[in-house]
Amino acid sequence: MRSFVVSSMLSALVSFIGVWQMYRVFALRFPDLKREMAIAFLFIPSVFFWGSGLLKDSFTLGALGLFIWAFYTIVEEKRWNLGYIFIILFSANLIVSIKPYILVGLIPALIVWFFQKVSDGIKAPVLRFVLVPVISAAGFSAGLLLMTLLGDTLAEYSLENIIEKAIVTNQDLKQDYYQGNSFDIGEFDGTLPSLLGKFPAATFAAIFRPLIFESNNFVMLVSGLENFFILLFAIRFLISTRIIGWSRMVLSDELIAFSFVFALLFAFAVGLSTSNFGSLVRYKIPCIPFFIASLFILRKKYQDSLLGDAPVETP
Repeated sequence: MRSFVVSSMLSALVSFIGVWQMYRVFALRFPDLKREMAIAFLFIPSVFFWGSGLLKDSFTLGALGLFIWAFYTIVEEKRWNLGYIFIILFSANLIVSIKPYILVGLIPALIVWFFQKVSDGIKAPVLRFVLVPVISAAGFSAGLLLMTLLGDTLAEYSLENIIEKAIVTNQDLKQDYYQGNSFDIGEFDGTLPSLLGKFPAATFAAIFRPLIFESNNFVMLVSGLENFFILLFAIRFLISTRIIGWSRMVLSDELIAFSFVFALLFAFAVGLSTSNFGSLVRYKIPCIPFFIASLFILRKKYQDSLLGDAPVETP
């Protein structure tokens, strides 16, 4: 209706519908953590600021939420319905059309989700011992094949181009014309060992940067304050859980596995290929809710495991 206010409200509505459905999925799966899931998905300042305006991020964030909700309904609740299939296809098409790089983290995480669901259904120990490695190899191969087939669709974020783009960006960020708005994760080439060596730095940059002392304007300062609290929360999580049994807790539930894998892979891809803080604060918003939600859930599981190991007092 030729109104910026109305257009912004409609964009926010599209985003909120998807984000609300994401929250519902996690709140239903973990009913004891409804408040924590609300914090993760509904109350992170950068997410609802950059994900609710008249920006591409509003539509991709909403589409991501609808996709996960429909996928969860089909896979976990076994409610096969043409409506949910349409939502998955429509949401995937919207993501591919606007920001295809989201698939870099989404596809592997979905494969982990599906693999975990299938492997959990195998109860016989011998059969599980034989089939789980086969399913793992098949899932990895299927994911690699799918990412390769989507090379043209992913454009600059295909498997080949994202590495080349990251190398070019890494070299370019050292130029003086950025005036302190960029960051450097160090030198790397296109080899697998070199890329894996940058996993910690790139992932840290995407989730926790810009730091407060790296902020040189008001928007970056607000983002720096938010990142500071997220970093404190992560450090407190590491201290409180003593980093014990991470893999076992992550793999104990397919939704946790999906959330954790998506958050880390997406953060790695963004941190590796983005060197400008102004772009980084927008690009990373899809992974932040999943990262924080994963920490909340893992902390709760660790606390429950302590209670389970504690001796029961008899009257």
